[in-house]
Amino acid sequence: MKKHPKGKKALLSAAILSLTAASVIPMASAAAASEPATAVPINAPISSPQPEEQQPVAAFAPVTGKVKEIADFGKTGDKLVTVVSEGDSITNFVVSKNTYSSGTDLVKSGAELTVFYDTRKPAIMIYPPQFPAEVIVPAADGASSWKVDQFTTSKEGAEGLLSLDKMLLIRPSDQTKIILEDGTPFTGELSGRSLAVKYGISTKSIPAQAAPEEIVVLFEEAVPPIGQAPGDGAEPVAPIDVTDKTIIVEGKILKGSAAYTDAKGTVMVPLRPIAEALKYKLTWDAKTKSTLIGPGSSLQIGKDYYVYNRTAPIVLGTAPALVKGSTYVPLSYFTEVLRMSNAYVFEDTIVIDNGEKMQ
Repeated sequence: MKKHPKGKKALLSAAILSLTAASVIPMASAAAASEPATAVPINAPISSPQPEEQQPVAAFAPVTGKVKEIADFGKTGDKLVTVVSEGDSITNFVVSKNTYSSGTDLVKSGAELTVFYDTRKPAIMIYPPQFPAEVIVPAADGASSWKVDQFTTSKEGAEGLLSLDKMLLIRPSDQTKIILEDGTPFTGELSGRSLAVKYGISTKSIPAQAAPEEIVVLFEEAVPPIGQAPGDGAEPVAPIDVTDKTIIVEGKILKGSAAYTDAKGTVMVPLRPIAEALKYKLTWDAKTKSTLIGPGSSLQIGKDYYVYNRTAPIVLGTAPALVKGSTYVPLSYFTEVLRMSNAYVFEDTIVIDNGEKMQ
């Protein structure tokens, strides 16, 4: 039989003593020690606590309360509306011509409203807080609710449009009224757009699911192309004088019609005579200052937001203008929106036609 070396015997004795000492467990720790332990490989990486997943934030936030005060704001007809919410919380809203209201005469002293503001826009750091009002609806709209957010096609297996905060999934149907802010019917793509959605009964799930009664496609500010900062681009050029140039549509001269160049150098041309020469029927709505061109194209004075059939709204960089009772549009409207082949200035003429495309 092999004999252990003295050194190994000493180590073994120490191990036995250590084990004996470790075997004495205080009574208070006995219950905890009896619980099964989780085995962790010795080479496993030490993990740090993982931060909680950030909850997506809606593009628009609501404030519900009673209108306490209405005052003039600035020199453009805007109003500063003071809303008092539960707990006497005060919020000021700037209501302008760009604010969408779901009804007439909603903003009056004592009225209970829900006002939505854009969470993506910078806010003035003052008290009480002040925001531009984007959408105004009644605080109590019968059995219906309103949700204002950016909606996109759901990527989570459910058909429909999902809000940015992932709290509402809507499924528009043939019975859903879909319009622009000016009331014009909208038949284009809804995904990726900011929508004011009116709906009734919804599920208690997350996201809640509902069949919308009405969808309002909100006008959005024009933005430069991706990768281009505001103000970037070609060197500025001197605007050309087009007031005396002859407008020729499909080879025919329009008599009594004149164009002009705006402050940005954009050539603006009269819409009605040109559209009618192209056989389009125009319908003017004086209340909203909007025009329906043919069955599916529309525009609104002061809004750089042009609609053509079922395509997404088009931004041209310049809004339609009302000059002495006539609507003027950028010359590019006819190629970019109405899909004409040509719309250009050449020598002493302005040419708009569907002939061979000029390069």
